[in-house]
Amino acid sequence: MTPEEIKTGIVEGKINIAILGQGYIGLPLSCYLASKGARVIGVDIDPTVVEKINAGSPHIYEPGLKETLQDVLQKAHYHATADVSEAVKQSEVIMITVGTPVEKTGINFSYVERACKDVAGSMKRGCIILLRSTVAPLSTEKIVREMLERESGMVAGKDFGLAFCPERTVEGNAFKELPRLPRIIGGIDKKSTEIAAAIFEVLTTKIVKVSSPRVAEMAKIFDNVYRDTNIALANELAVICEKLGIDVIETIKACNTGYDRTNMLIPGAGVGGSCLNKDPYILSYSVSEKGIEPSLILSARERNISMPRHVVDLLKEAFDEMKKELNDSKITVLGFAFKSNTDDTRETVAVPIISALKEHGANVVIFDPYVPQEKIESQVGKINKANTIIEAITNSDCIVVLADHHEFRQLNLPEIKKHLATPAAIIDGRHIFDPKEVIKEGLIFKGVGRPAIFFKELFEL
Repeated sequence: MTPEEIKTGIVEGKINIAILGQGYIGLPLSCYLASKGARVIGVDIDPTVVEKINAGSPHIYEPGLKETLQDVLQKAHYHATADVSEAVKQSEVIMITVGTPVEKTGINFSYVERACKDVAGSMKRGCIILLRSTVAPLSTEKIVREMLERESGMVAGKDFGLAFCPERTVEGNAFKELPRLPRIIGGIDKKSTEIAAAIFEVLTTKIVKVSSPRVAEMAKIFDNVYRDTNIALANELAVICEKLGIDVIETIKACNTGYDRTNMLIPGAGVGGSCLNKDPYILSYSVSEKGIEPSLILSARERNISMPRHVVDLLKEAFDEMKKELNDSKITVLGFAFKSNTDDTRETVAVPIISALKEHGANVVIFDPYVPQEKIESQVGKINKANTIIEAITNSDCIVVLADHHEFRQLNLPEIKKHLATPAAIIDGRHIFDPKEVIKEGLIFKGVGRPAIFFKELFEL
């Protein structure tokens, strides 16, 4: 089939697409493609996840996901299964979106290897396989291709197509970004690239074709290393600003306003999510055997890793100012997810911060409107439950903001103060509060890169 015939066939529901992995990447992608008319089979090895999805109740939160899932299920454009073999047998297009976690010993490639083995055992001639999992450069050509050929007895480029097509959407914005973001496509040959491009043209007209999978693999890593390094710069400047008594947020806004050469990012309590925490190490591991150490990239990673400790230090300073002990205090953590408006808790900075507070004997209460209590407790142990923000903050000695959920930005500061202990503090790790207003209310304020002395001296608070 020609690329144009494949594109038409997908939209008209004549071509089946199997997507292995129905998590934060795979499930929104599956539903979005199905909403465009494609016949999609979502594959996940967890039967509980499959059951929830087929019941129209997704196991993850993403704005618009539940409604889209229910619609494509009702139209029979999508269903989920734990039977990898059957899904692959039925499909002309197979996408692999499984995880590649980084561990102390290196990259855990076992999920991709298992997926490749399962695919190779059931795939039919003429299919195309699209790897979307983040991998080290050369993985598609040197590992995935060899495994697929060995296990299937087929030849890539002759009997089946193969391309690397990285995912670039972020949690909480998937349905906005899927049709908007450019898609990088790197096939093992020209035909694979053209067919993969046609498939993704169902999502967007913004296609970036590159010469090989290795370029596409490296581009994915570049994306996240770039962001992680620039966040680290912002975090380092924030710590400097605290020592100098300067507001980092006002300074960054001044730099960014009308000056195209500068686009400073916003500092915070640390970097969460799997990609930014993982990809610098994927790059480091992949070049270590070449005798290269990406020192700048690894230093940036260390700065970002240090930020949760910095937040705890700010909290300790606040307790010293209040002349209170951390032991037996009540501390309210607002936000457990690693970013705004999602239930994704992968590598959340809340875990090291809460663990440190518990070690100091604090009674920690967590409120996150998106993350279920059982998911929180699976990562930090037993925690006092609060059903509302007011319940969470009542008689609290300190509020620590770790996620900038929309609900938190609507909080009424004078109302909050009524329920807090006296004295009380706010540690703002996500810049949702105006420091001047917090100080005016008589509360102790500590913000990342926002020293209270700056606001007291300049605004006569």
